[in-house]
Amino acid sequence: MGQPMTIDALVTRSERAQPASVFSWALIGATMLPFVAFASHLTVAVPALLLVLMLGGTHVPATGYLFTDPEVRRFCRANPIKMIVVPSILMVVAFSIFIRPGPLFAPAALALFLFQTWHFGAQTIGVASFISLSDRGRPLARFEKAAIKTGICVGMLGVLHVMSPNFTIGEAYMPLPAEVTAVLRILYEIGKVLAVPLAGAALWFAITAWRQGQRPFGAAIFLSITFLFPMYLTRDFTIGYTSFVTAHGLQYLIFLAAHSAGRDRQRPSRSRLAAPAILLLFILGIGPTFIYVQSLHTADLQTFGLAIVLAVSLVHFWLDRFLWRMKDKDRAAWIKARFGAVLRPRPSIA
Repeated sequence: MGQPMTIDALVTRSERAQPASVFSWALIGATMLPFVAFASHLTVAVPALLLVLMLGGTHVPATGYLFTDPEVRRFCRANPIKMIVVPSILMVVAFSIFIRPGPLFAPAALALFLFQTWHFGAQTIGVASFISLSDRGRPLARFEKAAIKTGICVGMLGVLHVMSPNFTIGEAYMPLPAEVTAVLRILYEIGKVLAVPLAGAALWFAITAWRQGQRPFGAAIFLSITFLFPMYLTRDFTIGYTSFVTAHGLQYLIFLAAHSAGRDRQRPSRSRLAAPAILLLFILGIGPTFIYVQSLHTADLQTFGLAIVLAVSLVHFWLDRFLWRMKDKDRAAWIKARFGAVLRPRPSIA
């Protein structure tokens, strides 16, 4: 027989099985996807990415699940301009622009893709913030958040070049002048240079955290700062771009899963299954419909589907800016109530 486990070892194993630890490492696993895809490269990455992309792609319509939460509906009613009026206007305007290619189509699409990239990166601030609260029992410091935001901006410099020439919607929709294409290439090269020292700073953050015994946070801060950087490591832009799009979707689904598990903790056990069941309905029911709309092939239906997808995505980006804003006292209280089980700091060991 082997040696009996020590008390410290038993406590460590117990901590790893806690909801906060499972939640943190699930987020870290999703955030690692761009780097895993780069490391595995073409042989395994592309088929696997496409499969996981189908799951991650359901996260946009899955936003609708949040509106089954009475507190989210109350927040929207209390803030009708930014949560109801503006999203409605954005939906109509975006659909009007994208339903038929015209002079506004390409500039609006480029602006949307930049906003989308900021949205991808901003979610990693949430990832690092949640893990910081869980692992360290405190929010991100200002300089840590500033480092992640700088990483997002560096990623935004290169993303339009990475997405060109088809920008995931078809080259025919995005006929850019040669001068614009050249500028995008220059911005990509600038971003590639700036990513190097920033990756070094991210590594320093990670090593510092690991030395302090904060392993989940060390992994989270490194991955959050460098989340968009794999596109600077490979000429295969399918991997460089699709991997972090997919990772973003998986991160979001993990947040929603944690919300569904935590929102009805005070109810009888049978009632607690309602929220996860509703979330699953959004993912497996509405999600595939959203993906199908993106794959329509006839010319008219394709344009209609594209307009729907881009308009709905824009509204998703807008709403998320406010629903998950931790510095807003209302939203911070909601996050504490719904995610309390995964935000508790680890118990200290005497």
